[in-house]
Amino acid sequence: MKERLVCCFAILCMVLSGCAGNQGEAQKTGPLEQEDARQEVQEGASAAPSQAEGPESSAEPDPTPEDDAFSGRWQAVESPQYYMDIARGDGDSYTLEIVWAGASQGDVIWQAVGSYDKTWGGVAYTGTKYEDVVKADGTIDRTPIPEREEVTGMVYLEDDGTLYWIDDFDHTGDDMSFEKGLPD
Repeated sequence: MKERLVCCFAILCMVLSGCAGNQGEAQKTGPLEQEDARQEVQEGASAAPSQAEGPESSAEPDPTPEDDAFSGRWQAVESPQYYMDIARGDGDSYTLEIVWAGASQGDVIWQAVGSYDKTWGGVAYTGTKYEDVVKADGTIDRTPIPEREEVTGMVYLEDDGTLYWIDDFDHTGDDMSFEKGLPD
């Protein structure tokens, strides 16, 4: 667990160092920064023989969308008003929608896209935080929360299949665990 916390802290540092500029620039440079970080980690690990690394990477084939461990509906165990839907896209890409149902004025939604990072063992994401406000006529108005127009974080799995959420800015996911496949 300590190792995951150290990894999460390192991700937070990398993400925060890349938050300068506008949102478009951050989205374009984010994956490059992650690739640079992966290269640095791989270069640092080059002291081990390359033959030992080869079989390890081939022993774990990339999951297909059908057997992907992240995809599906996840329900928070400690706070049932929170749930998330994760869908796998092309390659290692994912879309995430995290919902806090029944917040004070309406639902709060984090919509994000990310990719699986083998180094950190989770899906690192970037997105926007919204608030759904129910108007007098019954329609729902989804508006971005200005101070959180760009959110970042990660979801990762523990060995027991429990999903954890790291919300870099609000820390909403702190002390929350999610189980897969609970009712919608």
